[in-house]
Amino acid sequence: MVLYFTQRWILGPLIPSLMETFGADRTTLGIVGAGSLWGYTFTPIIAGIISDRFGRRYVILFGMFGLSALTVISGLAHSTGQLFLFRFITGLIEGFFFIPLIAYTMELFPERPGFYVTFMSSGTSFGWFTGPALAGWLLDLTRNWRIPFFATGIAGILLAVVLMFVWPEVKRERHPGGKLLDPSILRKSSLIMLGLVSFTAMFQISGEFGFAMWYPVFLKTEIGMTASMAGVIAGLWGVGQFVGRPAMGLFSDRLGYRRVGIAGGILMGLCLIMVLKVENSFARGFITLITGFVGSAVMGTLWTFTGLTFSRTRGLALGVLTTWSYAIASLSPITIGYIGDHYRVSTGLLVICVPAVFLACAAFAATRFVKMDGDRG
Repeated sequence: MVLYFTQRWILGPLIPSLMETFGADRTTLGIVGAGSLWGYTFTPIIAGIISDRFGRRYVILFGMFGLSALTVISGLAHSTGQLFLFRFITGLIEGFFFIPLIAYTMELFPERPGFYVTFMSSGTSFGWFTGPALAGWLLDLTRNWRIPFFATGIAGILLAVVLMFVWPEVKRERHPGGKLLDPSILRKSSLIMLGLVSFTAMFQISGEFGFAMWYPVFLKTEIGMTASMAGVIAGLWGVGQFVGRPAMGLFSDRLGYRRVGIAGGILMGLCLIMVLKVENSFARGFITLITGFVGSAVMGTLWTFTGLTFSRTRGLALGVLTTWSYAIASLSPITIGYIGDHYRVSTGLLVICVPAVFLACAAFAATRFVKMDGDRG
């Protein structure tokens, strides 16, 4: 999971260099950044259904090999159009890795799903640090934006080869027999609940991905930091999430997934406002860390809440949630880039990311009014 999100979030610190290399503006690079999100909208449902029906192992390994290989290929792009295409295909393959892996983790550790799902996904959070930090460091070291793509992609391929030989055999990961689509997900209460959790994810991912992509650009172009320093400060968001996800998982197993998720989202929104307004660099770094820590509660608890609520169609429900949320959330980095071209990147972060986080809390709170057998709020 660390490598997965490292590969995803290397783009932010590279944007100024890509603008210079290809003569592109911020809006164009925002569209490039959204490419993987758009690609991601097409496959999570397919991946969820296939892994529900035939098992998780080979679906996950296919996703890991594919996204790592496409990360290497992205480093070979010679235009923004090519880079967008390669990132789009990368997104297509990502769904085969992440969605079945969440379901697989819940099946490995059914006794404390909140903790183990968030512990597993804390790898994505650390990738939020290693991605910007590694990309900024390699860019300053080599002056070549292609190197971060090559380095992280090759590392992912090597790890996937190792996992082929050490994958644990777990009987309950397979779901042979029965119908391809369980009709329980088509009930009225199920559809309403699925809509609400999808909106929660849509708003939260809009806030998180817009912030993760453009925050290092804000630090470099408006605050005047080097690419390395901007990557490190922006990466503290990921460090906070890395520590926060298992901590919030422990709290949510005891206090309720919905309660912890909503509380963390409210605190995250307040921290986002502060991190854009504070002037002291040390304070900005510390608040960035805290923002990641409290914000980690939202998606960590939402994945577990959804998986438990839709226990019979876990992969499919997570796939639907992801498809809808990524389709709409892809507009966030584009919109912030457009605002950055006409005003300031900080303005885009303030008017897009902050409201999105608070709207996610509202949608998550609304799930309280929908009663289902698997509801463990």
